[in-house]
Amino acid sequence: MANPLALVIGFAVSLATTFVFVPYLIPILKAKGIVGRDLNKPDKPVVAEMGGIPVVVGFFAGMSVIVAFDGVTDINLLNVSLSAILGAAFVGMMDDIFNLRQRQKAFLPFVLALPFATAVDTHVVIPHIAEFDLGYLMIPVAAFALTCAANAANMLEGFNGLGAGLGIIMTSTLVVLCVVHDRLDGLYLLVPILGGLVAFLWFNWYPAKIFPGDTLMLFTGATIAAAGLLSSLDFQTGFIFIPLIAEFFLKLRGGFSGENYSTRSANGYLEYHGKIESLTHLIMKHSKNGEKAIVYKLWMLEVAFCTFVILVDVLV
Repeated sequence: MANPLALVIGFAVSLATTFVFVPYLIPILKAKGIVGRDLNKPDKPVVAEMGGIPVVVGFFAGMSVIVAFDGVTDINLLNVSLSAILGAAFVGMMDDIFNLRQRQKAFLPFVLALPFATAVDTHVVIPHIAEFDLGYLMIPVAAFALTCAANAANMLEGFNGLGAGLGIIMTSTLVVLCVVHDRLDGLYLLVPILGGLVAFLWFNWYPAKIFPGDTLMLFTGATIAAAGLLSSLDFQTGFIFIPLIAEFFLKLRGGFSGENYSTRSANGYLEYHGKIESLTHLIMKHSKNGEKAIVYKLWMLEVAFCTFVILVDVLV
């Protein structure tokens, strides 16, 4: 049984660690040339990149405090979970530095997630409909799910605060579902990453002082997926990823070569002229929006999916 006080302290430690570390890291990243241009701004300012590092550090600080105060009953399961999500963060970091190919970002997290996949519950429950025991088939399925989640979270990004905000919404939803179903193992991962993401959003919100980079987005997606599997919320976790899955198929249309950015910025509005390869393109092409409005609309889309899955679980 997760200790509520330990969770609160862990959240606070993760939030505080990330909040202190980000402004310390920004000038260091800029000095080392680890930067990107904010392509949705008219003057395209240079912004520090690889902001996932402080969140990963904050996460592990918060998670360590939770474990120390609470005493986890299955420490081996937690260890293989941490191995998988840290592996995803490491792949993201390599991509930020070396610009990995898409197939490398798919293969490496899959291999690194295999020990975790051998430890998760083999039962998959579709609420109010059916339950399946996948047996040994759960190993490739779980590793594939974690890999897809990591890469999907990385695809819907490119606007100030977008990825971090989506991560906060999805993580908060799974926290609620863990409590509703009394399946609390996932909280050891969800609570500290939530603290880190909330702190990071303060610096990543418009106008961004730091970008998350693939380090944060792969780490966030993998952590959410791992938490969902730990708490046997497989179907619910997959459901809240639907907007990101839609983004995957839109990217697939262009062979994963398309970018989310606008093609023109004028009069405070972002415009896109070209083939639709992102949910952001759909918004920019069919209505006039500033950057913050686009982010709000995509957040609200995710909120709609998350609200639906909570209501179905609680009311049906």
